[in-house]
Amino acid sequence: MDHTEEARAVDEVIDRLVGRFPDVSRDRIASVVETAHLELEGNPVRDFVPVLVERTAKQRLKQEATLAPVPTAAAPTELGGPDVEAEVVELDPMEIERRARERESGFLFGDLGGGPA
Repeated sequence: MDHTEEARAVDEVIDRLVGRFPDVSRDRIASVVETAHLELEGNPVRDFVPVLVERTAKQRLKQEATLAPVPTAAAPTELGGPDVEAEVVELDPMEIERRARERESGFLFGDLGGGPA
């Protein structure tokens, strides 16, 4: 794999991860992918670099998603007034995985429509 093919494949990794992590900015995803790509800089065999970059970047983005607190949408009256900030709740990693599986289910992803598995 030459340099231009590798660069194109890494750009495609960014595009795929933007679709997989819609709540993360494209710039942040590109930064994570670039860091993962630079870590594989000295390897002489380049054929699998895009796959390894995608795997590493996906793992890091999932890790960031589990560490990021998610604000709840509580009404100001529930919190005691409009000056009080919203409560911060961390999602359980299993809940994040469940939501990801829901997004990827359907006829296009191999679900034959037989109901829950």
